[in-house]
Amino acid sequence: MRTISATFEVVTPMFLGGADQSPDGIRPSSVKGALRFWWRAWAWSALRAQHPDDLPALRALHAQEARLFGLAAKEADSGQGMFVMHVRDRTAAATEQALGTSFDNGILYLLGMGLGSFQGGNHCTRAAIPAQQGSRKSGFEVKLIFKPQAGEADVLAVSSALQLFGLLGALGSRARHGLGSVSMTAMQGQGIPNWQAPQSLPDYQRALKLLLPPVAGTTMPPLSAFSQHTRIDASLSDKDPMKLLARLGREQQAYRSYGKDGMVNGLQAERNFKDDHDLVLKATEGQDVKQVPERVVFGLPHNYFFSSTKGKADVNFKPESGEGRRASPLLLHIHRVGDQYLAIHTLLKARFLPERAKIEVKSRRSQRVDVREADIDWQVLHDYLDRYQDKNKSDIWERIHG
Repeated sequence: MRTISATFEVVTPMFLGGADQSPDGIRPSSVKGALRFWWRAWAWSALRAQHPDDLPALRALHAQEARLFGLAAKEADSGQGMFVMHVRDRTAAATEQALGTSFDNGILYLLGMGLGSFQGGNHCTRAAIPAQQGSRKSGFEVKLIFKPQAGEADVLAVSSALQLFGLLGALGSRARHGLGSVSMTAMQGQGIPNWQAPQSLPDYQRALKLLLPPVAGTTMPPLSAFSQHTRIDASLSDKDPMKLLARLGREQQAYRSYGKDGMVNGLQAERNFKDDHDLVLKATEGQDVKQVPERVVFGLPHNYFFSSTKGKADVNFKPESGEGRRASPLLLHIHRVGDQYLAIHTLLKARFLPERAKIEVKSRRSQRVDVREADIDWQVLHDYLDRYQDKNKSDIWERIHG
């Protein structure tokens, strides 16, 4: 049986826990879920090229995923998949204040409601696994033991997902906002070359480009996957990962926020989305909403509070039944290379919402707006990523792919 082992560092505090949100360490189910995500992103383009449209390609993707990773016991043809996973967790015990207290407002912005609070000084509201860089006795190890019937293509597929997770991925709450970022430090196994951690941005670029699948066609994927529309940027760097994370949070807050009394974090508010502000403010006053706020492209739900009127509104994806959400297509990852930390943004553009979807602006009265792909302005995200090139010429900025 073939075996692959990989070791990882926890680069930024990780909010990972069980159903009651209490921290219970890094478990195989969490890592396997991340591997499934990155495998789907990696595998989609090749499978789509083999089929005339999305539906049969999605069926093939589901069948391949079930064969490789297994199915839950309650499903038909349930099984274990092509490998068994073991995780050796060496991370330190979770702490209530893994970020300390009175930390930067940029980090508080990335934590968002539920994980961060400014009352009594900026602090976490949940325990987190602390970051542990550079120690061989910290982090975690993943071991994959493949079944005898697993072929070379199976090993390649799963090991590629493992590497993508180790170069772009994270675990836990706010994983798309830079928290819970991991860096793979080594990988070895039968039938694969030994893998060493990149020590510079060029090393990182080479490692990533070797993994990214060839993409063809111009159609937007129906799921988060690498395609012609993908963009990956190395946006900033710093020797301190938390200072880097704080700066990224401040940049995003400056770009997205309307501000209070014309200010955001002590600086003049940019007010890039004044139309969004005015649109939702009118909704809180009972007026009709006839268009989608531009900022929905950052993901749903998101919330508004107007200090001038005390009005509140929630903007959310509203499927035909129940509540919905749309995770952000923009992923932030903090990665260690040598003694530097890189901020890596991955934009996985995909069909934003299902057909006939509606977005609800919930305020004094709920109002739904029909959504079409033309309503989603992807340029909002491109403009955000471009600000790192335009405003931070002294820092690292380089397009890696797309």
